[in-house]
Amino acid sequence: MRKLSTGVLLVIVIAFSSCKAKKELAVAKETITKLEADLASCNTNLTNTTNTSNAKIADLNGQLTKCTNQNAELSKDALAYRELKEDLRARQARLNAALAEQGTSLREIREKIIAGLSQLADSNIEVTFKSGFLYVTLPEALLFPPGSATLSAKAKNAISPLANVLNNYPKVQIYVVGNTDSIKIHTARFADNWSLSTERANSIVRVMRDNYNVDPTRLLSGGRSKYNPVADNGTKEGRALNRRIQIVLNPDLAKLWDMMEN
Repeated sequence: MRKLSTGVLLVIVIAFSSCKAKKELAVAKETITKLEADLASCNTNLTNTTNTSNAKIADLNGQLTKCTNQNAELSKDALAYRELKEDLRARQARLNAALAEQGTSLREIREKIIAGLSQLADSNIEVTFKSGFLYVTLPEALLFPPGSATLSAKAKNAISPLANVLNNYPKVQIYVVGNTDSIKIHTARFADNWSLSTERANSIVRVMRDNYNVDPTRLLSGGRSKYNPVADNGTKEGRALNRRIQIVLNPDLAKLWDMMEN
């Protein structure tokens, strides 16, 4: 009876051990399966990561190449810009020097004209700058009888110091402009204020050319009739101011145009 009990016990022990081994084997297999799945997932992730990294690296390399090419182009543009900037700076310096030279000439002319006309200081002559031009304004009373374009001997003498100064600056262009008041004129010689203002300017130009040897290629005459007033034509004093000759001195701009074109 004791031997039987020992055998049964041995069988039970073996059976129990076998069941435990099977469970452990099953757990081990499950663990192995999970590990294999994890390993496969890791391999997949690693492959994807590698592909992604390779793609990013390729993209970055492409961007780097593009930036390098752009940098080379920008370097060329920067060099061209610096050269252009230096050229413009040099041209600006030359232009400023030329403008200063012209401004100096006009200031000298103004001072000399004022000095030359000092004996006529009571004649209401004006010498002014405006918009880069020098204006010498001579009133009608100094030059012409009312309604006439004929210069008196005294008027011709008044033009003498002005013409002498202008002969010292042969490149300055001379515009002579006649102006009238708004009172209508109609005589045997002048049909209207246009013709009177124009012929008065022509008289000044002829005297400069014929009496004082001013180069006629420098001279231009024109009339503005009543359409350039400086005072109210409703008063006697205003009309007297409007009846005038303007001699406009234009500096030599040929040098400036050459600089602009070149």
